[in-house]
Amino acid sequence: MKFSIEINVEDEKSGKSIVLAPAAESEEPVVGKVYDFQLTTGEKAQYMVQRVDEDGYLCMLVDCVPKAYPMNQRNTNKGGYLASDLRKAMNGEILALFPAELRERMIPFASGDLLRLPTEKEIFGVNEYGKEEPDSVQQFEPMKSRRNRIAFRGADESLEWYFLENEVEGSAAYFARVYSDGHAYYGSASYVLGVRPAFKIKNL
Repeated sequence: MKFSIEINVEDEKSGKSIVLAPAAESEEPVVGKVYDFQLTTGEKAQYMVQRVDEDGYLCMLVDCVPKAYPMNQRNTNKGGYLASDLRKAMNGEILALFPAELRERMIPFASGDLLRLPTEKEIFGVNEYGKEEPDSVQQFEPMKSRRNRIAFRGADESLEWYFLENEVEGSAAYFARVYSDGHAYYGSASYVLGVRPAFKIKNL
């Protein structure tokens, strides 16, 4: 819970004491705003508004979910993210981490899923390693700051690598990922890495 205080100051012209009260905090989601919530496991979490669309607000977790996952049990990127083992986990045990009141506000993506991975272009603005994305895909404004690309995972808040949706062009096994220092990288689908879901919610 956040608290605010009123500050008494002396007006230079009148010499009288006046009160400066903070403006009321807007409930309207704006890009970059961070919301606190609790996972169904009882762990604290946050999500940040990344983009405002006509039908809602595209958000992403500030940090990775507590457990790390491989993209696929076998080291292959065949079929991309949509055919991956991680997508199944996203629609199952990872989605179940979100409280019911938040899930009820989620809007499905074109795939029908309520959660998805961010793409390389949404994070970095370019496709350095991953499969090329259309011009309509733009970098999330908060992701222009490297600090916002860095994510932690677990109770010990370890810096974490995390998967992106793009398979690497010309590779049979690699997906794009975010390095622990917030830079672009890639690696094998069978590596166990962090997961930082994106989702869209209806207006408050």
